[in-house]
Amino acid sequence: MKQLLNYCKSCTIEQIGKVKCSIAGLIRVSENYSVSIETKELSRELYQQMKHNDNDVIYLKTVDQHVTIIGYWVTDKHTRGVENVVFSITCEAKKSFWGGQYCSVHNNCFEEFSMQVTEGVELIGLAPYGKLDTEDTFFHIQSAIHIDTHMKQIGKKDGFSCFVAPKIQRIGTDIRLEIQYGINCSQGCTLSISDIEDKIHKIILFMEILCGERISVTNIEVRQEEEIYKYLGLPMIPKERLNIFEREYFDSRSYVRRKIFKLSDFNQDIDEVIRQFGELYAEDKVAFEAYQQLMMDDELQIFTVNNFLKAMQMVEGIERVGDRKKAHKEFKKIRDSIVEKLADAADKQFITDYCDDHGEGFRECLDRITNNCFMILSGTDNGDCTDIITNIKKDRDVYTHASHKNIPLLSQADLRGITYCFEVFFRIEVLIHLGLSKELIQKRFSYDRRFVAYYENLFGQAIKEEDCRTGEYDDIMQSI
Repeated sequence: MKQLLNYCKSCTIEQIGKVKCSIAGLIRVSENYSVSIETKELSRELYQQMKHNDNDVIYLKTVDQHVTIIGYWVTDKHTRGVENVVFSITCEAKKSFWGGQYCSVHNNCFEEFSMQVTEGVELIGLAPYGKLDTEDTFFHIQSAIHIDTHMKQIGKKDGFSCFVAPKIQRIGTDIRLEIQYGINCSQGCTLSISDIEDKIHKIILFMEILCGERISVTNIEVRQEEEIYKYLGLPMIPKERLNIFEREYFDSRSYVRRKIFKLSDFNQDIDEVIRQFGELYAEDKVAFEAYQQLMMDDELQIFTVNNFLKAMQMVEGIERVGDRKKAHKEFKKIRDSIVEKLADAADKQFITDYCDDHGEGFRECLDRITNNCFMILSGTDNGDCTDIITNIKKDRDVYTHASHKNIPLLSQADLRGITYCFEVFFRIEVLIHLGLSKELIQKRFSYDRRFVAYYENLFGQAIKEEDCRTGEYDDIMQSI
C-alpha cells in the first residue's frame, strides 16, 4: 500500500456511470490515503450527471494502474467558455480499487480479502524464529550463526486466518531479521465491499480490545476471481507514534510488550472467537463505541469529564448485556398482573404509563464489574472499596444530572485513574467472555505499569500472579 502513498499521475477517464468517454485528468492519493481526481475537460452534460449521481462508478487508467471508483463527492468546480460550457472539477473518491484491470462492481463480487494493521505482527503473536543461541558466538570475530526459522499460521482456509513468515537480510556483516505477515478472511462465499468493511470494523475493534490502543488499517487487498486489487476506502492512517518495527527490521526490544493480548492466546477456533465477539458487539454497540472514543482521546492525549462518563457508559453496557430482555419481560409480566387487579380504568392507565422498567441500578453495575475483576486479578472481592465506588457513583450522577448542583467528590487526577481502570475492567469482562483464562489475564495486566499503579493507589489492590511468562512469542522475541 505504501507505493500508493502520495501517488500523483495523469490519467484518462474512460467511463462515468454508463457513459463512455476519454477525458484527461490527474489522480492523487494523499498522505491519509484519500483519493482525488481533477479534470479540466468535463462537458455540461457529464457534469450534470456527476452532480446528481454521486454513487456512479468511474473507470480510469494511468500508466501503471487501472482504477475503479465507486461513489464520489464533487468538492470543487469552475467553468470556462460561453456556449458549450466546459467544467473543471475536483472530486474525492469514496471507494477505489487499484489493479491490472478494471474491477467488477456488482453485489457480492469478492471471494476473499486480506489486511494489515498497525502492531500486526505483535497482535498475531506468532514467532517465525526460534530462540537465538549465542553462547558460543564471539561478536568480535567472524562466526557462523544458525537461525532456526519456520512459517506459522492460525485459522483455517475457509474463515479467518493469519500467518507470519521470516525474512532475513544480510548486508555486509549485518543481519536484519524481519517478519512478513498477513491477516486473511475467506468465507467460502462471495462478499460485497460493504460486508468486507463491516468485518474489518469488527476485527479492528476486537484487536483494540486486545491491545488497549487504537489500531489503524495500513493495507487492504480484495480478490475477485484471479485478480488482486488494492482497496482504498476505510480510514487508513498509519500511526508512527506507537512502538512498531522501525524501518521494518528489529533494532530494539520495543516490539515485545507482554501486556498486549494476542490472537495466539486463544486456543479455540479463532473464527468462533470473532463470531462471539460480533454477538457481544451487537448486544451493546454504544458501549464499544464509547471504548473506541476513549482510545482516540487517549492517543490525542485528551482528558475531560466526558472521558469518565464514557467509561461509566461502558460499565452499564457490558454489565447489562444478555439479561436485559429477560429482565424486561419479567418486569412487564409483574406490572401487567398488578394492572389486572385494578378496577378503575384511570388507575390502570396511570400504572401502565408511569410504571417504567429502569433496569438495574448503576450502583449494581459498578459493584458487579469491580467484584468480578478484583476476583480475577487479585482473588478478593470489592468489600474494602465501598467508599470509592460510592464516590464514583455520586460523581457520575453529578456530571450526568447537572441540575442536582452537587459538588464533585473526586479530583481530576482521580477521574483519570478511574477512567483507565474501568477501561481495563471493560477489556477483562470482554476477554473472559471470549474464553481467555484468568491466569493469562493476571500475567499480561501485571506488565501494564500504568494500570498496576492506579489499581493499587485507587483501590488498594495488587495483581495476584505466580508465573510471569506470557507465551512463546514474547520469550522468543526477547532473545532476538
